[in-house]
Amino acid sequence: MWAYNDPDYLLNCIVQVACNTSLRMHFEGKTLDSHTLLQGLSTALPFDTDPVSVVLVPHLDKLYIEMGRCCVSREQDPHKWINPEFHGWYVGREFMIAVDVKTGLLKDFDCFIERFYRSYHPLYNGNIPVIHPQPVGIAVTSSQGRFIGWHAVTLIRVAFDQDNVMRVYFYNPNNDSGQDWGNEVVVSTQGKGEQYGEASLPFEQFLSRLYLYHDDTIQVGIKSSLPDEAIADVKRMALTSWAADRIG
Repeated sequence: MWAYNDPDYLLNCIVQVACNTSLRMHFEGKTLDSHTLLQGLSTALPFDTDPVSVVLVPHLDKLYIEMGRCCVSREQDPHKWINPEFHGWYVGREFMIAVDVKTGLLKDFDCFIERFYRSYHPLYNGNIPVIHPQPVGIAVTSSQGRFIGWHAVTLIRVAFDQDNVMRVYFYNPNNDSGQDWGNEVVVSTQGKGEQYGEASLPFEQFLSRLYLYHDDTIQVGIKSSLPDEAIADVKRMALTSWAADRIG
């Protein structure tokens, strides 16, 4: 995300680690230095990735986990506070989540879907593109459509492909962006307008697996009426997969 949004900050992080063997970040005014923190989830260098990640991931891992510890006593999803602090100023300050953290049940799902259309679909947000790629949360499902777990990806852009299908283009950091998520939701990595490293899904399919995203309150452009049939299709795909048992 820094390579897209803040490359000079990325370079500064590399210099910090190269010179100090440590990376400094701040969380709500508190200074965090990676060399003073406890071990994160990573127990070995990630040699199966790019050189920048090999250098930074062990430090980022510890900083991210520490930010999580700072949010342990909070009742909402910790990504609400961690994502803007960890990733940067460009992360939308409005936090939208489709589930109640305590119960795991769907919460304000209609609003969640409709706002994503208003925020990210060019035909319904006044043709405003994604300026800064955003962290979002996916409910990962198996090839049978069964819920597996929560996973973070980066929403890069939303655009028509060569067949005039509106698609969400995203980066999936698990080294395997081509996946069958069940019920005919199959991630594409080439042939649908993807640039190098991108994965994509049709807008409605992507939204059917989305459970968390960020937004801002800046609203510009002329907005069209939302597509009721497409929204109903999104809900159907969610309720027949990861959200099947999440209705209170």
